Amino acid sequence: MRLVLDAMGGDHAPAAPVEGAVLFARAHPGCQVLLVGDEAKVAPLLGKGRPPSNLEVHHASEVVEMDEHASTAFRRKRDSSLRVGFELVRDGRADALVSAGNSGAVMAGGLLTLGRLPGVERPAIAALFPALKGGGRCLLLDAGANVDCRPSHLAQFAVMGEAYVRARMGVARPRVAVLSNGEESSKGTPLTREASDLLRRSDLDFVGYVEGKDLFSGDVQVVVTDGFTGNVVLKTSEGVGMGVIGMLRQAIERRGGLAEKVGAMLLQPALAGLRRVVDYAEYGGAPLLGIQGVGIVAHGRSTPRALFNALGAALAMAEGGVQAELTRCIGRAAGWLPSVPKGKRATEAGVSD
Repeated sequence: MRLVLDAMGGDHAPAAPVEGAVLFARAHPGCQVLLVGDEAKVAPLLGKGRPPSNLEVHHASEVVEMDEHASTAFRRKRDSSLRVGFELVRDGRADALVSAGNSGAVMAGGLLTLGRLPGVERPAIAALFPALKGGGRCLLLDAGANVDCRPSHLAQFAVMGEAYVRARMGVARPRVAVLSNGEESSKGTPLTREASDLLRRSDLDFVGYVEGKDLFSGDVQVVVTDGFTGNVVLKTSEGVGMGVIGMLRQAIERRGGLAEKVGAMLLQPALAGLRRVVDYAEYGGAPLLGIQGVGIVAHGRSTPRALFNALGAALAMAEGGVQAELTRCIGRAAGWLPSVPKGKRATEAGVSD
């Protein structure tokens, strides 16, 4: 397997991608890692010692910045690290790409370079949430690729999410739901109601509406929504998870007594385990489902550890036959999914950061 890591993407690039790539290459000697970026900036960060033999720097002179318009920058900067990386995947010289850069540009790159899977109108970012039961995970999509969605998009997200959870998480029959402001069928918006009508005609195990709290219960394994809502839910959940841990530490420190200190020492293993569950770095990155290839969108502030885990997610997806399962399931759903208009251009809609 050959994995591309965008060395220039993210708040801490190129230092964090380089360190993450070195760690991953050493831990996976049978896997080739291609660091794509400005060689003059990347090479010095590899250190004085010899880098792993399975790590290679592939030069690209330009960068798609975080504040640039996604598709415009991707088209204009033909030698950007992101575009060159996707072209390596397209040309069969790599099996997957990971980037912590502009998420809109990652989606644009997937669409414009690799194209959509047949029957898919919009790719979706699929984010894993910790759950109390049901395998311990819940998949939310879209988590930020498409701000404006149609009912058919949410229905396609449901098919892809269900296929991904079965193929990657081993859940035999995932339960699928639409995110809404209440469980009653009268709630929601025209988008959620029409999407639910479509999903009731499917052969998925569709349970109807769920609320935000149900992402963590484990009662459902796939939840679909538009990218604006999904991204807000994702970022809010990240903040709440780390905030709760921080407030608990502050409360212990304020009391400052012997009992509190002993209790804090006893709680350390549990707190460390909780941090691993809620920390985005443990998940590494979210797959962009619906493109003809493997693309992993990592968090903009990814650390070396987060990018190490993102490369692991890319490797697992590339090896696990997920793409074939997605294609099969979208094709099987053609009987109830609205057809994709012929000649539809592969461009991205509004993308949230």
